[in-house]
Amino acid sequence: MSSSIQHVNVMVDDLVAASEFYEKVMGFEKSPTPDLGFPAQFFAVGGGQEIHVNELSDVHPERSHFCVRLDDFNAVFARALEHGVFETETWGHARRLPTGVMQAFVRDPAGNLIELSCEADQPVDPSIYDLDFFDSTSV
Repeated sequence: MSSSIQHVNVMVDDLVAASEFYEKVMGFEKSPTPDLGFPAQFFAVGGGQEIHVNELSDVHPERSHFCVRLDDFNAVFARALEHGVFETETWGHARRLPTGVMQAFVRDPAGNLIELSCEADQPVDPSIYDLDFFDSTSV
């Protein structure tokens, strides 16, 4: 297993035009897209990678992020905790998704949002579930 980018999330002001571009110009296939409560379309890039295109107006790209599927979620999570870089205002608390994948967000020094995740079957340090910024209802 190796670390990889799972998806890149981009904001657009016209989902129809953007979808046409990603499908027809870029040649990406549409992927199943869950109901997110706003217009969105996911595209397969290859090797399990995706572009998530969302129609949301952001003056500053607060929600834009990329996701990294980590080989060692526990180690990265611990370093992020040590450096105090977790961000819960934009997408909420760290959580275990229904798929079993862990999800947490951090911001780099420039303010870019990065989603940390792991494979559903990767062992996760149980002490993570006790943190005040972990959504314990997701376990």
